[in-house]
Amino acid sequence: MIGKILAFALIAGSPAALAQAATGKLVVHEWGTFTSFQDERGATIAGINVDDEPVPKFVHRLGDVPIFTRTSLPATWSQGAPRCHPDVTMRLETPVLYFYPPDDWIPVPIDVHASFVGGWLTEFFPAADSNDAGFPETIDAAARSSLSWRGLQLNPGSAAKALLPVTDAHVWLAPRNVAAATVANPATREAEKYLFYRGVGNLDAPIIVSREGNTLNFSLRDGASDLEVLPRLWLVDVGRDGHLFLKVVKPTGRTAQAPAFTFAVAGAWNNRLGLERELADALKTSGLRADEAAAMLDTWKLSYFESPGLRVFFLLPRSWIDAHLPLELSTPADITRVMVGRVELVTGEQRATLAKLQSLPESDFPRMPIYGESMEVLAAMRRGDLSEVELYRLAGRPVPSSLSLYDSLGRFRDALIAHALTREEDPARRARLEKITRYYGACYESGRLLQQQQP
Repeated sequence: MIGKILAFALIAGSPAALAQAATGKLVVHEWGTFTSFQDERGATIAGINVDDEPVPKFVHRLGDVPIFTRTSLPATWSQGAPRCHPDVTMRLETPVLYFYPPDDWIPVPIDVHASFVGGWLTEFFPAADSNDAGFPETIDAAARSSLSWRGLQLNPGSAAKALLPVTDAHVWLAPRNVAAATVANPATREAEKYLFYRGVGNLDAPIIVSREGNTLNFSLRDGASDLEVLPRLWLVDVGRDGHLFLKVVKPTGRTAQAPAFTFAVAGAWNNRLGLERELADALKTSGLRADEAAAMLDTWKLSYFESPGLRVFFLLPRSWIDAHLPLELSTPADITRVMVGRVELVTGEQRATLAKLQSLPESDFPRMPIYGESMEVLAAMRRGDLSEVELYRLAGRPVPSSLSLYDSLGRFRDALIAHALTREEDPARRARLEKITRYYGACYESGRLLQQQQP
């Protein structure tokens, strides 16, 4: 800390920094998402760092851990941390920082320091110095991880733009579509249109969503002192057929209710454009530029608008962001931080699917994983470019109904099954869940399930 204060004093006291401060401040804009998962009672489901959208291999990671896709190979690590970690209850997803120097900007090296209170900052670009005490074993409310970028340069010219990494990953290219300065780390010869980082945490969302019959109940969590009333809520249901239903909830107090979605004909209409407009307007009202809001929504179109499931979106207050994700710059700047809270909810359809899985006869489960049946399938599994369903097709085998049902549980299916195991008392039904995890899931390691703690 003393070193950071000294660095700030030296830079802020230099003639170049004084001239810059006198004629106009640097402008910095940031956006990102905090994602959590809750059951019908509003209890937080852990182990959600599975089935993520991987960022490119050139991104830096704590411990230089291996990278896996969410296709056929069960990921040993996911979102930069051990998969299905029983203490991971929140995902900090793709915060990016954009920099806008004033017209008369005199180039000054910039230091940026980001911390995560209650979590690990596990992936980042360009390179940064990391402080990751306890990683990858201990993560709890007392955990604190930090990243420090030192000596960054803004708009250093065409040479820096030539350093932009080459990739075809949509989640990496979409944030580039913003008229911000290029940010370069001269020491590592890396550059990008933004600073990127993300991680995992042991935090609960400030909003609790529970369900009673056909009614959804929303309430502020005790201790959520950053919020006096519930914020505007966007309740979204995305079906496997592509339909998207939107309900806007405008609370006036600490609690609110809304009827659950009930439709006679699935896919009767689609309100994706309405949700995009609602979120874009909210992001811009909170301080983002139009191109930044568009880039954020484009980056997260798969998770927000296309992945089947029931979810709630809301904007987190600046005080909550600053408390859990402190940010420091070594030069004076006007900083705007806009973070979306996203709570994924367990649906009645998922519960029905789990019940079907637990009642399947033994004949609906394979004798062994499909990649154990031939060298060709094993090689395809190791490449990681085919889903398990596609592996069955490659082998010319019918897809087991157990695998089809497992896939239909959606993006957080492994966490949901691990959560169900903590509550299932019937030995036969537990055995079915364990077999599903052993054959298809990511939450299995060295012959044992990665169990969650019973709350």
